[in-house]
Amino acid sequence: MKLYIYSLEKILFEGDAEKLTLPAEEGEITILRGHIPLVTTLSKGEIRYTNGNKKETISIESGFAHIDQKKSIVLVS
Repeated sequence: MKLYIYSLEKILFEGDAEKLTLPAEEGEITILRGHIPLVTTLSKGEIRYTNGNKKETISIESGFAHIDQKKSIVLVS
C-alpha cells in the first residue's frame, strides 16, 4: 500500500509499506493492503510501519488517519 505520513512541519514518510500499526483512540490497530476504508483519530503513542526489510517507528502526540484499500494518509502532531 502507499503510505503518506505528514506533520505540520514536514513530510515524515511517503512510499510503500507492507504493514502499518497506529495508536487509535479505541486501541492499537494494524493496517494491511486491501483494508476496509476507515477514518480514525490517533492518540499519543507510536506509529510503526514496515518498509521492505526495514521497520520504522514515529512517536506522535495525536493525529488522524484516512485508510482505503490502496493508500493510508496519516496526519500527526
